[in-house]
This record gives sequence, C-alpha cells and structure tokens, in this order.
Amino acid sequence: MFGGLAAYLFGRQMMLLVEPTKTGRWRWHGVLICTERAHHPTIIEEFPQLAPHDVLKKWLYIDSYHDDFEPTMKRVEEAIARDDLRFGVHPHGKSERTLSRSRRRKK
Repeated sequence: MFGGLAAYLFGRQMMLLVEPTKTGRWRWHGVLICTERAHHPTIIEEFPQLAPHDVLKKWLYIDSYHDDFEPTMKRVEEAIARDDLRFGVHPHGKSERTLSRSRRRKK
C-alpha cells in the first residue's frame, strides 16, 4: 500500500511504514498512523509531533527524520499495544457494489 508496509493489530490497520518508491511517485519516509479524523485533536494533543499527512489527510504522519521520531513512535506503539481505540481503522472488504459487479461477470 503506497509503497509501504501495513501493520495490523486487534483486527485494525494501525500504521503504514513508508519510504520513497523506486518510481519516485511517493517521497514519504516515515510512518502513517491510521486513525479517524475525529481522533486527530486528542492524539495531536498527546503527540504534537504527529500531523495530518499532506496527501492522506485522514491519517497522521511523522517523518522518520524528525528529531523526536523514535521517542514519539515508542509512545505511539505503547498506546497501540494497550488497544487505545483512537488508533487503527478497520480494513474494508470488497464493497457490495464490487461484489455485485463480479457476480454479474460470472453469470
């Protein structure tokens, strides 16, 4: 996903580790924290090093070159390990619309 590695825990996608792609399409080098926009204010209050990503605004981001990258990620990881419900998004399966389309093709 986006040239990165997704991490799941408790049935939710928690974060996406990203680095620049060979094609140069994505130039991100850090971690996208998967969360709902409604949780951004409380997460940013606790972790001010995180900010909405420039492109994927629904998720928070920290660049791996940030001075506080390691201590911030350690604290985020501890919150995720405690199953802090502000973190993570449930993966979406195929939508009913997509399933209907694929069923029609099989007929």
